[in-house]
Amino acid sequence: MIKVSVVIPVYNMEKYLERCMNSVLAQTLKELEIILVDDGGSDGSVAMCDKYAKEHDNVKVLHKKNGGLTSAWKAGSELAEGNYIGYVDSDDFIEPNMYEKLYEEAEKENADIACCGLRHIYESGDHEEWNEQMEFPEQVFTVDTLKEQVFPVLINDGSFMGRHLQPNRVTKIVKRELVVKNLSMCDDRVSIGEDFQFSLCMFLDAKKVVIVKDFYPYYYYMNNSSMTMKYDEKYMKKIKIMKENLCRISDEKAAYDLKPQILNDFLCLTVLHVKGGIYKKKNAPYKEHKGDMKKVCTDPAVVEAMKNYCMPGLSVAEKLFIFFMKHHMYFAIYMAVRIYFR
Repeated sequence: MIKVSVVIPVYNMEKYLERCMNSVLAQTLKELEIILVDDGGSDGSVAMCDKYAKEHDNVKVLHKKNGGLTSAWKAGSELAEGNYIGYVDSDDFIEPNMYEKLYEEAEKENADIACCGLRHIYESGDHEEWNEQMEFPEQVFTVDTLKEQVFPVLINDGSFMGRHLQPNRVTKIVKRELVVKNLSMCDDRVSIGEDFQFSLCMFLDAKKVVIVKDFYPYYYYMNNSSMTMKYDEKYMKKIKIMKENLCRISDEKAAYDLKPQILNDFLCLTVLHVKGGIYKKKNAPYKEHKGDMKKVCTDPAVVEAMKNYCMPGLSVAEKLFIFFMKHHMYFAIYMAVRIYFR
């Protein structure tokens, strides 16, 4: 019996794949299936995937055309045979007891989902490591307690970036039938918040969820290429796609109206984009920054968010920044960010 299927999307990760696979192959839970999904790679990781499948009976490999991260983990999920499905990204690694601990907790509570925390580590070494987990007063949630305690603050609790849902798919094991049921709900076009759509579907459909507190077996590795400071001209388009898909999921599931929280979260991401753009392009002339800010602040989706958001927990500075955006006070925005980051 396969207890957990671990899906590992791989795209040009020859530098990190061996470390990742060593950690997954070392799991203390032996009834484990590992599914490597080569998403049309062009480096040595393609041959590495085949080598692992040849050398280990519990490793499968799927080669597919490049379709992005969402398409890769979805394809791997369709091949899974385990009672639960978990995920590891190929530049990350895990502690040996991760899946044994999560599986034991899920089985003990007969839960659809078991969640742990993760540890952020940085390749560059110039950032301090830090831990992240879902912050809820209880560890086990039924349908009723999910609706009463979790859903009202799942995406935004009324503060800036007040997410209580840890969106990462890699910190969870989920019953296979629940994953398969929701694969069609996860849009391959989503390139920011790929995991958000996955976790939202799972939580809205779950009958029972267990959260393993103070357990950080997953090492979320921030490699130098993932920490690029390049300004993303398509960022607003990407987060609008994410917002629209999350709203669609909320409507179709009809378990709880999350659209006001989704709107709040979208506005928070927009604020971070405006601030980040000024910082990332700090050597650009003010005229260029003004053009970027105007494009964002006059976007109809952003205008709607600034008009209808509800976040009573915002600080005075956060409220003032949104006021500047709403009233197109671009120089005030520019100076506030430059002073803060100088």
